[in-house]
Amino acid sequence: MLNLPLAIKAILREWRSGELTLLFLALVIAITCVSAMNNFTGMVRNKMAQSASTMLGADALISSPAAVDPQWVQKADSLGLAQTTALSFLSMVDYQNHLQLANIKAIASPYPLRGELKIAKQADDAEGINQTQAPEPGTVWLDPRLLPVLSVESGQTIHIGDGSFKIAGIIRDEPGQTGNWFSLSPRIIMNLKDVPETKVIQPGSRITYTWLFNGSQNQLNELQQFLKGRLSEQQKWTDSQQGNDTLESTIQKSLDYLNFGTLMSLVLAGVAISMASLRYCQRHMKQVALLRCFGASQVQVMTLYLSSLALLGLVASLLGAVIGYSLQPLLLHWLGGLLPKIDQQWSLSPFFFSIATGMVLLFCFSTGNIWQLRKISAIALFRQQHLLWQNSAYLTYGLALLLLAFMAYFYTHSFLITLVVLAGCLAFIGMALAGLWLMFNLLVRSNVHIPLNWRFGFNNIARNFEDSALQVIGIGLALTVMLSLVLLKNHLIEDWQQQLPEHTPNYFVINMTPEQVPVLQETLQQEHIKTTEFYPMVRGRLIAINSESVNQKFGEKVKQINALQRELNLSWSEEMPEGNQITSGSWKVTNPQQNWVSVDQGLADQLQLKLGDTLQFRIEGVESTVQISSFRKINWNTFKPNFFMLFKPGLLDTLPKTMITSFYLPPEKQAVLIDITRQLPNVTLIDIANTMKKIRGIMDQAANAITFINFFAFLSGLVIVTLAIFSFSSTKVQETRVLKVLGMRRKNLLWIRSSEAFLIGIYAGVLATGTAILINVYLAASIMDSQFIIPWSLFIFIPLLTAGMTVFINVLIQRKQYQNRT
Repeated sequence: MLNLPLAIKAILREWRSGELTLLFLALVIAITCVSAMNNFTGMVRNKMAQSASTMLGADALISSPAAVDPQWVQKADSLGLAQTTALSFLSMVDYQNHLQLANIKAIASPYPLRGELKIAKQADDAEGINQTQAPEPGTVWLDPRLLPVLSVESGQTIHIGDGSFKIAGIIRDEPGQTGNWFSLSPRIIMNLKDVPETKVIQPGSRITYTWLFNGSQNQLNELQQFLKGRLSEQQKWTDSQQGNDTLESTIQKSLDYLNFGTLMSLVLAGVAISMASLRYCQRHMKQVALLRCFGASQVQVMTLYLSSLALLGLVASLLGAVIGYSLQPLLLHWLGGLLPKIDQQWSLSPFFFSIATGMVLLFCFSTGNIWQLRKISAIALFRQQHLLWQNSAYLTYGLALLLLAFMAYFYTHSFLITLVVLAGCLAFIGMALAGLWLMFNLLVRSNVHIPLNWRFGFNNIARNFEDSALQVIGIGLALTVMLSLVLLKNHLIEDWQQQLPEHTPNYFVINMTPEQVPVLQETLQQEHIKTTEFYPMVRGRLIAINSESVNQKFGEKVKQINALQRELNLSWSEEMPEGNQITSGSWKVTNPQQNWVSVDQGLADQLQLKLGDTLQFRIEGVESTVQISSFRKINWNTFKPNFFMLFKPGLLDTLPKTMITSFYLPPEKQAVLIDITRQLPNVTLIDIANTMKKIRGIMDQAANAITFINFFAFLSGLVIVTLAIFSFSSTKVQETRVLKVLGMRRKNLLWIRSSEAFLIGIYAGVLATGTAILINVYLAASIMDSQFIIPWSLFIFIPLLTAGMTVFINVLIQRKQYQNRT
């Protein structure tokens, strides 16, 4: 029967004595972390998803060569989706006989549905004002690159087809520039109602209709399901998860890290609570034995301690949840510059769920220790029994581990991450136990000469195997988690920096004839600007694989493969492009008669291609068959020209071709663009600097969220290390007193204790470093699709640092114990 007053008295008495301080602190930190992350990471995810949506200009869109079916619009209306439309086409723009090809985008109001369309009234306004409506009829907004090319200013009138339009603004920032980097010529935005006036669109004109819509994920899913089977081959659904490969990769890696950080926090919380409750139970063995002497039953003992823990857990969970929620304004203020316009989201659901998480964690990782108290009898006062490693404890800890796995999966929604980390923890525990056992059998029982103080330390570790194992596991797991998070964060940032290093090309040049290449090179060389390699380019469609048409081979799935829904950019080169790596096959083909092609590994996997397969293309109306000679892994994040298909040099030489290259243009040399455009009027310059700026902004958002998660992981790890060191010292009190009585000098006593602490610290540091590196290697390869470079120096630095820390704290404690009376 629950005796609530007795439980409250017990809690208050033990709180005043400091018995529950570390247990309470461990739980508060855990729930503060979980509570803050529940709300904060949710806002970060929403912001990242919104950032991706702003790159599209909407939550999702459909691009089509013709207007969409009116029934689709009615369906979207019935679902409550916000909608708008846009129309894009290429046309020459004329101002006083200055001509330039431009990408005309005619929009309806409202536009955009996501993101900001910033328009400046004058060319000297670098920021502009956010616009949510289409331009007034009869007016247009111009890409600033068109101003010097056309020698035009704001307020003047330009001609598009048969229509005349006044320049009412300069485009400073525009959403909807994701997907194909090469889809943008200099942009002009006009009102959709003005398109008929231009008379540009005629039968056979190449135009793109875009249907944009906003709504909840459920609404979007329902519309996408409705459109399944109704979209033609030329129509394409795009949402924030498909808008841009680089952006999508960046966001996904960020979310993977946040998931990993949440799981690590749960693991640390469980370890801290388990160690704190173990120390608490060990210090109450005599009290339980006395209660049994006074007639208390096993049920009464269990009820007393479990009710005390329940009260403690409830207070700690409430406090942690409140602290976690109170951190939200501070976090938003701290990250305000990098996470603009995040709405403060208050919800009771995460609050109560955090409290429930705290109670579950407490009971899962403390009940196993409390359960052992029921076995304590009066005779325990004389035998000094220990609680550790009773057979029934394996079952309780096994159940706790299973429940932790369930909670971890609930938070991360990633079976792979949950499995990898839990397997890493179990492997760490197994290695810790195996290593200590080997230390005992190979060193203690060997005839190898070991100094007395060190042999004494080895013997103590062997005699107190359970205590030593828990200390190694506690310190090691804490270090593993903290080191894993730090290494993964550094790897993420390095990976991002490699994707977008300084002087990454920010301009692409397309639609250039081979004869114009020397002109461009000379113009850029005069300003000391280097280009990447020049590649010829033709367009062709893949129509068959091994003489089987792609429609027949893939059936309905062909609509889901983007590379089969459009013409591909095809090229050739004597040397393999930078950033490409052969995964199978050979770049150099010895048979000069063989018509070969090298294929991107990612596309090959999607199309289920093998070496030696034949591919049939339709290029400029001519069909060409080639054999696959190699597969390449391509780094698409270099912002240099890359191609799914690289053909044998000379095979496509006779076909009409254009050239493509890229270069980095410093901000202070923007005038070079005017020279290029005037000398090469047919060439298209594509500015991707704004897109790169947006991607860097999302990277910064993720990096700051990562720092926040690491802070809480560090606090939890600090509690665990403190618990392990105090546990190490408290188990040596009686032995220290005996050695003092026997006359051992203070110096020798410190050497003995320091040798134990040093060995435990070294061993825990080595295991933690190895486990953290293995986890990072696996996560980098399987989830992040990158290579983790092992920092071998950590195998020296971390163990020595850990050993030094444990020895230092142990010396401080032992000095105090030696000075106490025996």
